[in-house]
Amino acid sequence: MEDYIDVLLEALSGQRLSFPGHEYFIRQEQESLACQALSRTFTEEQKTLFLAYEDAHNACASLSEDAYARQVFLLAKEIYR
Repeated sequence: MEDYIDVLLEALSGQRLSFPGHEYFIRQEQESLACQALSRTFTEEQKTLFLAYEDAHNACASLSEDAYARQVFLLAKEIYR
């Protein structure tokens, strides 16, 4: 059974790209272009290692964002009691 914060996090995840400002999308594009340029220089072994790193990094970042959002909800709950 999901708690109310999990339900709110799921709802926010579906709308997450509607929140960032213009600057976010510029930085995201720069990151993507840099990653593409870097990946063209990789050997096959380096590509495999990078993909494994990227998967682990993205999973960690997602957990970190969820934990931060959870703390924000809990703080807001305390403030508005």
